[in-house]
Amino acid sequence: MNDTTDMIKMLCRRIKMARIEKNLSQLELANKAQIGIATIKRIEHGKSITLQTLIAVLKGLDELDQLNNLLAYNEIMHKTSSEQPKRKKRCFKKDEKIDMLVNNDFLRSKVNTMRWKY
Repeated sequence: MNDTTDMIKMLCRRIKMARIEKNLSQLELANKAQIGIATIKRIEHGKSITLQTLIAVLKGLDELDQLNNLLAYNEIMHKTSSEQPKRKKRCFKKDEKIDMLVNNDFLRSKVNTMRWKY
C-alpha cells in the first residue's frame, strides 16, 4: 500500500466514526448527503472517495467547516501587502522555549471562525 491509499482509508474511517458519533444510520447519512447508500457503504469500507462525494458527506454530517482549515493558511499568506500590516520580526534567545501553538499567527487569526455558506 502507498501513503495515499492509507490516507484515504484513514479519512473513510473518520467519516464512519463521525456518523456513528452523530447517531446516524448509513441510510440517514445517505439521505442527508443526497447520495446513495451504496456510496456510504463503499466509503466506510475504505474505498476511494471523490472530492464531490466528500463535500456531500461533510454537508450531511454538518461538518463542512472541516474543510475550512485545509487551505485557509495559504489564503492569508497571499493577501497583498497593502491589506496586511507589516510586522516586526521577533528575535528569540537560544535558550528561550517557543510554544508553537501560541505563537502561530494562523491559530490566532479569525480564519478558524469562518463559515462555509451553502
